[in-house]
Amino acid sequence: MKQHLKIFLFFFLVAISFELIAQKKIIDSTIYWLHTAKIQGKKFTAFLTKPGFSLFNDKNDILINIQDDYFDLKFKDFNKDGYLDIYLDKGSNMPEWFDLFLYVPSIKRFRQIDGFNKFPDPQLINSTKYFYSYHRNGCADAYWVSDLFYIKDYKAIKLGSIYGQGCDKKDSEYGVYIYKVANEKKTLLKIFPIEIIDKYKENKWGFIKEYWKKNYRKFL
Repeated sequence: MKQHLKIFLFFFLVAISFELIAQKKIIDSTIYWLHTAKIQGKKFTAFLTKPGFSLFNDKNDILINIQDDYFDLKFKDFNKDGYLDIYLDKGSNMPEWFDLFLYVPSIKRFRQIDGFNKFPDPQLINSTKYFYSYHRNGCADAYWVSDLFYIKDYKAIKLGSIYGQGCDKKDSEYGVYIYKVANEKKTLLKIFPIEIIDKYKENKWGFIKEYWKKNYRKFL
């Protein structure tokens, strides 16, 4: 049964590839990933090719065409508004870096979020419109960063940052630093000893989650 399914999917992808090439809407015929989604009664088909990302509607009109390398794509409701959005995985080591296209129901189209790929592994804070990210910053992940951000006018805007520096005890900046960010300017709010992360079950990830959950309003 699995073998029959693989054969069906192979010929299905080949058929679609030939159809799109015949319409001269995709030049590169190497399609290695395909996803479909139905939103507001309309079907969208997303392809990853070598290289590039393309999105079509149910009339085979091309809506998005990007010549860039991506590892994976998925339809997922990022901002919890009830509509599927598009994640494009840049394919880096964990945590993952994404490009994001939010679905806009008023125009029934997707809009790319400028600067979103600066915030890897984004997590929603409760039922708010605010998110926090996490990424390594050197010294085998002993240096790390978490940013607080939100999306406005299709741009990802940074509101605050947590810098963890736990690599060298002799370093004058050894510890956890909390900054408020406004117009890309940082203001130091608080310094914790690096040992504070050991009080949490999930270590630094537990500290980050709990801190942003309790304190995000201070950065607005």
